[in-house]
Amino acid sequence: MTARIVLAVRESQYIEPLLHYLHHSEYAEMLRITAFSRLDAFMEFMTGDELPDAVAGDPSFIEAWLVEGRSTVPWAVLSEGGELPNGRDLAGGRHIAKYQALPSLLEAILQLSDLKRVRTTALPKEATLLLGIVSASGGSGKTTVALNMAKQLGAVGLSVFYLNLESVDSSGFILRMPGSHVPGLERLLYELKAGGPENKGGRGEPKWTDYAFRHDSLRCDAFRPVENFKEMLQMSRQDTLDLLEGLAGAGSYDVVIVDTGAIEEERAQAVLNRCGVLLWVLKNDQASIRKTERWLDYIASPHSGMQPELVNRSRFVMNGCTGAENDRPLSAVLRLDTVLPYIPSWGLQHYGELCLSSPLYIDGIQQLSRAIVEPELPGVFTGIPV
Repeated sequence: MTARIVLAVRESQYIEPLLHYLHHSEYAEMLRITAFSRLDAFMEFMTGDELPDAVAGDPSFIEAWLVEGRSTVPWAVLSEGGELPNGRDLAGGRHIAKYQALPSLLEAILQLSDLKRVRTTALPKEATLLLGIVSASGGSGKTTVALNMAKQLGAVGLSVFYLNLESVDSSGFILRMPGSHVPGLERLLYELKAGGPENKGGRGEPKWTDYAFRHDSLRCDAFRPVENFKEMLQMSRQDTLDLLEGLAGAGSYDVVIVDTGAIEEERAQAVLNRCGVLLWVLKNDQASIRKTERWLDYIASPHSGMQPELVNRSRFVMNGCTGAENDRPLSAVLRLDTVLPYIPSWGLQHYGELCLSSPLYIDGIQQLSRAIVEPELPGVFTGIPV
């Protein structure tokens, strides 16, 4: 869904480089900016029938518009002072620093837009979607899929949390972790255990956001990777369920994307049983297909101890496809929802954040995100709540 933004500034030379950058950046699919440098043209547009999703402009433009009483959309004053941070410091509006790095400026404008209102009117805030990313075979690219989905869902205005439950968090091989002094997952697990079912010690329910940091490059929140390897190995099924319940019940996130390790681990088993949607990531080879089918057969059997509807909550994506995957035989229960392309440049030694910036791969991730999330959170992509 594209946010419609009106930009109103005195200088036409301010507009041109901004629009040029927009059209050649990842924001091109997220923002449609209509820009004005003349007050009369701006006022004529704003009194028309087609209201934008947000307005950002110089003080003189915003003041003239507000006098007309048409301030029914989010708005911001572009401040030249430099001392005012981006934020809510006006009655009913925001300040955005006019002169800042273009990616930061566009991100601030995107956050200003009313995209999140579509989600809020579609479902109650507590209806957090828990999306488990699982795989029956190693090396499937599960973390690459999870990180790309987190970034794209954040880009459409959803509040997203990325939770990595691997024994060794592999997201660090793709992302550079920003500096942060928050306590993190290790301290949160301690607090959850110390509180216990009867809230021993009177600690109360943890404030989840105190343990997370903002991943600006992903547009989502996350925990810092756990440094003590033993902590993850000792994390039980119940610990994982408590963590998932807490994130789902906090009311802070629209989607929690849960990236798992080996499927037989207790953490992954908790994800299989608790998450509302499970995305199985397959490698483009027969062994991965066979392992996935064996796990699905086991899950469906009466002696597995797993919920019988688990298969109905499952979606399937094949990663690293070159076109030959159409020749691979699949069982009736394993129907691919989409395929994601093989990207040759990822074979380079320092591929890192290339995994989050391939246009071809992003296109596949966007299709996958729409197919999975829209039925669960109606209106996110279509703008039409049902």
